[in-house]
Amino acid sequence: MRRVAQWVSACAAAVAFASACGGAADSPLLAGDGGGADDGGSEGAAPDGAGCDTSKCPSVPAGFDLVRVGDGKAGCPAGWQTTPIVTNPTAADGTCTCACDVTAQPSCDTGDITRAYDDLGTPTCNVGGVTLPANQGGCTQTGQALFLGHAHYEVDPPAATGGACSLTATLDKGKLSASPASLCQPPSSCAADACDGNVCVAQAGDVDCPDGFAHKTLVGTAATADCSDCGACSLAATCTGTMSFYSDTQCMDGETDFPADGVCQAASGSTTSYYYSYSYTGSVASATCADATSTATPGLDGKKTVCCQQ
Repeated sequence: MRRVAQWVSACAAAVAFASACGGAADSPLLAGDGGGADDGGSEGAAPDGAGCDTSKCPSVPAGFDLVRVGDGKAGCPAGWQTTPIVTNPTAADGTCTCACDVTAQPSCDTGDITRAYDDLGTPTCNVGGVTLPANQGGCTQTGQALFLGHAHYEVDPPAATGGACSLTATLDKGKLSASPASLCQPPSSCAADACDGNVCVAQAGDVDCPDGFAHKTLVGTAATADCSDCGACSLAATCTGTMSFYSDTQCMDGETDFPADGVCQAASGSTTSYYYSYSYTGSVASATCADATSTATPGLDGKKTVCCQQ
């Protein structure tokens, strides 16, 4: 944007001159549709007031207005319409972020439950037990007599299944910056004041510059940015639960519970009983998804195209 900086500096210097023409502050702006053609001027020429030299004014293309650009401090000459604008928008790191949100919780009620135990003085749980399927809190027979009176016991919950998450890009406008400037439009009583030096015209939006005004710059009312897509979002979840064994086949008698947390710990099973049925109730211990990154492309709100001869 080096051209923008040079352009703003040059225009700011031009704004400092003392206007030779009057014109109230609320005078209508120069229309870009050939408003001066009725008094014999060239198409689109500004209406001339007393003391105005219109000979140096080029034809103003239809839809455009004569303007000058001043810096944010100097402003515009008395009687001119002043519109605060910004140029050269920039975005700092972190302007766009991607927050990953869990939109559907996974399930911990299906899959295989693995078990291990030991009969040692220290917990190792190095002997594998019979693998049992999760039953969503129902009652299932073990298929064989299970002895649970070991020194240490471990129950590993099944892996989480299902669930969903999504990423949303968020724009932090506090991390945007831009160079302040002023867009100056002369009063209709003496629009020729805008024809000294490098003549510029403007039109709302991002449009092509007309012939004779080859140097284009976008200005706007405020800096903004477009955030790139965040990409895919992956869900990571862990399960926990309670494994309950019963000394009958109907999950009624002799209940003994073990936490299904994957930890080898002191066993609570009877050393004299055998167990013939079980139930398992699982729950989600954690469900997270990693945040991603989004790239900010700085831009402008309220865009206006300024086209200058130089």
